[in-house]
Amino acid sequence: MTITTINPATEKILKRYKHMSKKQVLGILKATKQAQSKWKILPIKKRASYFLKLAKTLRKHKKQWGKLMTLEMGKPITEAEAEIEKCAWTAEVYAQNAEKWLKEETVKADGYKHRVKYEPLGVILSIMPWNFPFWQALRFGIPGLLAGNTSILKHASPTTGCGLAIEQAFKKAGFPKNVFRT
Repeated sequence: MTITTINPATEKILKRYKHMSKKQVLGILKATKQAQSKWKILPIKKRASYFLKLAKTLRKHKKQWGKLMTLEMGKPITEAEAEIEKCAWTAEVYAQNAEKWLKEETVKADGYKHRVKYEPLGVILSIMPWNFPFWQALRFGIPGLLAGNTSILKHASPTTGCGLAIEQAFKKAGFPKNVFRT
């Protein structure tokens, strides 16, 4: 079985992708779970440094991935490149603020002291739509990853190439293996 991506403007077939087997999917799940055990213990500053590299990687490939987005889902190229830029900016904002936003807090309520602590949950699955293929995936993925989780993306079939490109962005930015998978 295959997934076929089609240019909506020309109806031309762009690419055919093989479906992953159940065994492949379970292997990815196992690998992201193993990666999470190491990722979650990295200091937030270290995790944040990867996202600054991700922002640079996104900008470096903005034209290439913007064109892919345009071909797969018909978004005007200026909007596609702006979407990539917005993702890069988001990576920077979260990287610059993660330590402050995830800092443990002590609060008083009902006459008692309480502690608010943010802890990673594990592997998070995201199932994303086609209409903002980079933005939807990264606005979800960036905060979760910074908090120490790992992520698996199940992208919409019409934008399979974009989903795979997002995984490549994480690899090119130097993230540890299996922290983010598509």
